Amino acid sequence: MPLPARPSTPPGPPPAGAEGPIALEATGLDPEVIARLREDGIRDLYPPQAAALPRVLAGESVLLACPTASGKSLVAYLALLRAARAGRTGLYLVPLRALAHEKAEDLAKFAELGLKVGVSVGDFDLPASKLEHLDVLVATSEKADGLLRRGHPWLDRLGVVVADEVHLMRDPERGPTLEVSLTRLRRAYPDLQVVALSATVGNSEEVAAWLQAAHVVSEFRPVPLKLGVYRAGRIVFTDLSSQEVPPPDEAVPRLVRTALQNGGQALVFVNSRRASEQLARGLSATVGPLLSAEERGRARTAAEELGAIAEEETEGQRRLSSLLPYGVAYHNASLTNPERRLVEHAFRSRAVKALVATPTLAAGINLPARRVIVRDTTRYDDHVGMQAPIPVGEVRQMLGRAGRPQFDPFGEALLVARTSDEEDRFLETYLDAAPEPIESRLASEPALRMHLLALVASRAVRSEEELRGFFAATFYGRTLPLPELHRKLDRVRTFLARNALLEPGTELRATRFGELTSELYLDPLSAIVLKEALGRAPIGVAPFPLLAAVCATPDLPALFLRRGEGADLLSRFTDEANELLVRPEEPPLDLDLEGFLSTLKTATVLEAWLDETPIVEITEKYGIGAGDLRTKVEDAEWLLFAAGRLAGAFQRRLARPLDDLALRIRYGVQEELLDLVRLRGIGRVRGRLLYRAGLRDREALRQAPLARIETALRSRALAEMVLAQLNRRERSTSPPPVPPAPAPAPPPRSSTRRLDDFEGTSGP
Repeated sequence: MPLPARPSTPPGPPPAGAEGPIALEATGLDPEVIARLREDGIRDLYPPQAAALPRVLAGESVLLACPTASGKSLVAYLALLRAARAGRTGLYLVPLRALAHEKAEDLAKFAELGLKVGVSVGDFDLPASKLEHLDVLVATSEKADGLLRRGHPWLDRLGVVVADEVHLMRDPERGPTLEVSLTRLRRAYPDLQVVALSATVGNSEEVAAWLQAAHVVSEFRPVPLKLGVYRAGRIVFTDLSSQEVPPPDEAVPRLVRTALQNGGQALVFVNSRRASEQLARGLSATVGPLLSAEERGRARTAAEELGAIAEEETEGQRRLSSLLPYGVAYHNASLTNPERRLVEHAFRSRAVKALVATPTLAAGINLPARRVIVRDTTRYDDHVGMQAPIPVGEVRQMLGRAGRPQFDPFGEALLVARTSDEEDRFLETYLDAAPEPIESRLASEPALRMHLLALVASRAVRSEEELRGFFAATFYGRTLPLPELHRKLDRVRTFLARNALLEPGTELRATRFGELTSELYLDPLSAIVLKEALGRAPIGVAPFPLLAAVCATPDLPALFLRRGEGADLLSRFTDEANELLVRPEEPPLDLDLEGFLSTLKTATVLEAWLDETPIVEITEKYGIGAGDLRTKVEDAEWLLFAAGRLAGAFQRRLARPLDDLALRIRYGVQEELLDLVRLRGIGRVRGRLLYRAGLRDREALRQAPLARIETALRSRALAEMVLAQLNRRERSTSPPPVPPAPAPAPPPRSSTRRLDDFEGTSGP
């Protein structure tokens, strides 16, 4: 059944009559959809929902720009449901993995209406057989881009794409891929309905025009929001009212204490990880005494759950375990994913009453609080080498977290000023001014070379005219004079041809190297670095030179050097220069010495991970968080896999060593443990316990009595789970098991990784 044709009316103002809530029965929705919404307590539509829904149900594209918690997502869900009922598929694009799972859970509520939903994010890919049966795929922009590059029949039925947090097109990391994906989708499927959602877009009308979408904008919030600035014991709100905040304590503890005394929670934003941890530690003395007996019980339960999420302790677990019993936590990138998820759940369930976070938490994750406090409005900027103001749009995203629907009668969003001049500046700059407009980030050369190659390799463009036409259709192309755009494209195309990623000639074709680079989702510069390094690698190359090579690529951002680390790394570089496969002074790297030493630090950290050094020792020695280590491990595994694929095409003798090294990086083990850690529940710590007990492979475990395995693992439940896996495997295979060969490395950025020490999958 085809979707109804999109009306030809141009984008315009919201329909009349959307000033107040509209009863569901007046919306034209099917009775069974209305019944399902009523089960969730939805009786009416908010004004922005009521303004957007008629256009969405008519098949129009819409950009809905309104504050957090004003119901944007429901409009998108109904668009997806409408498409599914017309026999079409829907793609829901999100910027973050955590947000993808959140949206998938929301959409699962429509399962009783026949909606089938799947998720595809950074380390998880749906097989083609499962994708074919889905109505809706929730995916990050990167996964959608990969789907477009490979092509799939599922896309042929695509009827609607939702772009959540579309203002993140201005983000240097995520923006280019989101912009290119939207452009590819709209050009490939001219009748595609686009539903773009945003809370903070300064030029939303311009973005709507680019998307050929109706522009629906509203300031409505279901929970009233009061914006203000705190200074010297007093809050001044933008509505000219004021409120005294009684002593004792300094600014943030005082604001947190009064929020909790009034029955709310507090969410505090600071500009660095260290600040989030320090402030959370300081707030424990403020929050702890305010907890009721019931609240203390919930807080202790959260602390107990923290200890069970992984087999190996991290610094984050140590620090959080000392804070959670007091109803306090912090949230930053140094935590592992399970640790962050536990903190988020504890805050939502009100086991945590005060949460201190870095700004990344504001990017879409649903964690509102009665009072939001933005303590810092500057942060360190690598590009300028000093503190720089945080953009207005980002601050407004943080402030917009105030007010929890169904729990809070109002929300308060406060900036903290130290002087009267700062108070005036905050009121003028952050509270009264509009957020910055979206500016395309596709102009950066790394983004252009990656996406240009992908377009050619996937045969989406086949000539210079088609290439220029594609980029002219991007948001970037709308805002850049065409001659300048053409010059940039020519420069990138020349670079790719010079490095044998594109065939010479007038027709645009990728070489085998170019096709493989695009398939592996590599920055072309990374592929060039890896290919040259492989050409230099001798037979029997040691792991460290291979690690140093992948760490030198732009796809694996290097760790920062701390004071005093450079000397030891320089000594290592001097000692091992002849064995290294990359050189700092040679193209295509052209890194300065400090930059190159940073890549060696990253490789040294990964080497320690391979040597089974405890996570706490690694993070303490190198000044990083377990979350940082996890990110580097995942990136290194992907790049080693990619290097193995390149070796298979150009240096076959290195393919097996690279696959073996990728597998070791995945698990963080020496080679002798690889057979054991493939078992669910067995990570590198438990694998080493089994090995030391003489149970050195799965065959030895299969022959061992339960009591012996229980003694080694110190857990009967875990020992039973291990034996159950082995027995299932034995029953499902014929004749005696063959000694296992190393499992193949996973596909790039889509592997089902079992980082037990990080992901908490190792519990019994």
